[in-house]
Amino acid sequence: MDQQLQILINREWTAPWSDHLFCFIADYGAWAPWLLLLLVLALVFGNFRFRAAILAAGLAVGLCDGVGVNLLKHAVGRPRPSQVEPGVRVVMMGSAPTNLPRICGLFSEPVVNFPHGNALPEIPGMLIDNPPSEGRSFPSGHAANNMAVAVVLILFFPRRGWLYLPIALLIGYSRIYTGSHWPLDVTAGMILGLFGGVIAARFLNFLWRRFAKKLMPQLAGKYPILLP
Repeated sequence: MDQQLQILINREWTAPWSDHLFCFIADYGAWAPWLLLLLVLALVFGNFRFRAAILAAGLAVGLCDGVGVNLLKHAVGRPRPSQVEPGVRVVMMGSAPTNLPRICGLFSEPVVNFPHGNALPEIPGMLIDNPPSEGRSFPSGHAANNMAVAVVLILFFPRRGWLYLPIALLIGYSRIYTGSHWPLDVTAGMILGLFGGVIAARFLNFLWRRFAKKLMPQLAGKYPILLP
């Protein structure tokens, strides 16, 4: 089932426009600088609750990526589809013009590679001989981190936080589409992110309720709890 769904997403449900879209979404280097700029602006101009949400999101990402994802990747050692599966399309953004930001590669033709050739295996489920001894596919860190951020935003801002959930889902889908992960990797990453986001937000709220009155009485009077 995992392999069949990966084949559908990576090789069947494709189009030139979706190659452009999903290789951009999956390319952390293209949009990370703009995300960092957005975070800086949010910290400077955002209110206290929004700053607290950013802190909780950072804690959630650290918990998911630094602990959960890192430990599981080393423990499981699952190879990526592009390492072991014949016919996988590895879709990457094209090069940006000289001296222009990486994001400008969105307007270049995507690069599509077939690491093990473009023929499907003769027997469903068959992998190539001698797969790599080391893999970093399970779980998906991108899926875990972005789902953790989505969960934190939903907990802090129940009405508007849901707006980030489609973005987190698209990022997870893009990791399958571009040949970086199996569907199970993304699903596991999202579950990990769900728990990581809840734990981080609840833990920060607990610390605030426990210590804020002593350390910052005026601010604690205005914001007795972090989560609505």
